[in-house]
Amino acid sequence: MSKRVTLSTGVLRVEPGTVSAVVNLVNLDNRRHQVRVEVWNWSLYSNPTLLPVLIGNNVPVTFPYILEPNNLAVMYANLTGVLFYEIRVSYSENKNIITNCFGRSGTLAAQEGNTVLDYQLVQIDSDC
Repeated sequence: MSKRVTLSTGVLRVEPGTVSAVVNLVNLDNRRHQVRVEVWNWSLYSNPTLLPVLIGNNVPVTFPYILEPNNLAVMYANLTGVLFYEIRVSYSENKNIITNCFGRSGTLAAQEGNTVLDYQLVQIDSDC
């Protein structure tokens, strides 16, 4: 059984104009992988709550999500009313899965202040 890793953006403040948190996951491996994406609302400073994660045309994602070989999945969560949030992504340890996270405006523009690239994600204990 392969080891699972959980990566976190850390807690981010929603930039003005940001309406959603986006997670781009690409599987450059030659086999499928199960992934889990969580977006946590930290606006109350304690006891964070999970936000629904969507894909495509506002379709709720069922986890674990199967990320097929050489495929991209773009998942997102609505941040209306959210001040602080965190994104966590977990999957089998594999250097061929790349994750980039960013905030998106209503016009679908990436929000620079809410961008966390794959190499900037922090590994945390899976039990968190």
